[in-house]
Amino acid sequence: MTAHPSFDLFEDVPDADLDSGFFALEGELLELACVRECAVVHTELPELGGALVVAFVPLSPEREISGRRAVLAACQRNLPALYAHAVAVDELPRTAEGAVRKGELLDGVMPQLARDLMSPVAMAD
Repeated sequence: MTAHPSFDLFEDVPDADLDSGFFALEGELLELACVRECAVVHTELPELGGALVVAFVPLSPEREISGRRAVLAACQRNLPALYAHAVAVDELPRTAEGAVRKGELLDGVMPQLARDLMSPVAMAD
């Protein structure tokens, strides 16, 4: 196994630019006809030397493929320096106060996303 050089995708990106990128991404996603609500989550991936942005969107089955494409395109426009994935979910899990349980969303998909990123040829849907 070849070692990959470690780099930080946030290294050259000021925090203000990342914050505005995440805000712009959520706004653009909510303007898509196929998106009712969304949760954009970012997490560090130390084994890959970078970060990952995951957009969780409840999509109807008939719009899942086109919706995921639209969501990924929005991710690339707003946060081009970061790895991005779009994950269709039935609904966003929420706390009793109404906040999205982002940790629960990530826990459900991180093992598969990590495998996909380590072996992009065999990416799962």
